[in-house]
Amino acid sequence: MGKMPKLVQKLGEESKDYKVNAIQIKKICRELDLGDRVDFLIAELKGSGVMTPKLSSLAEVMRETSSIYELNPSLCVNTTGK
Repeated sequence: MGKMPKLVQKLGEESKDYKVNAIQIKKICRELDLGDRVDFLIAELKGSGVMTPKLSSLAEVMRETSSIYELNPSLCVNTTGK
């Protein structure tokens, strides 16, 4: 499996209610040796429809301390049975 499919899979595994933040994305990129291309990868994932920026309240953004993204649920497979 290539790095991009693994990235999408890991994002789905790490998400909560299909939401991930930029810190989680950076952590996963480091784990997959995708280096300093995080901003480029976020732009690619948004452009390809894998995720979209979540429009949320200021309180939610402050709680997360970084940008929040929603994953496209049709691309995520729930392997936990929940």
